Amino acid sequence: MQVTIDLPDDMGLDEHEAKERVVALVYEAGMLSEKQGRDVLGLSRRAFQGMLSEHDVAYMTSAPEDIQYELRHRRE
Repeated sequence: MQVTIDLPDDMGLDEHEAKERVVALVYEAGMLSEKQGRDVLGLSRRAFQGMLSEHDVAYMTSAPEDIQYELRHRRE
């Protein structure tokens, strides 16, 4: 899915930063897997973890079904 959002120029965000913030929020809400988030942003696992940390989003969740999903869909 492709989404286009027009944001004010004076927000101080470039396009990549805005995309990171959206991915971090959707990941935190449990609607996006780690792999999907990395694919959207073109990041390695380590870089994705760092990006989440920069946005104060926890990398790991405590929900067992989330961990099982990540293990089943892991490709690295």
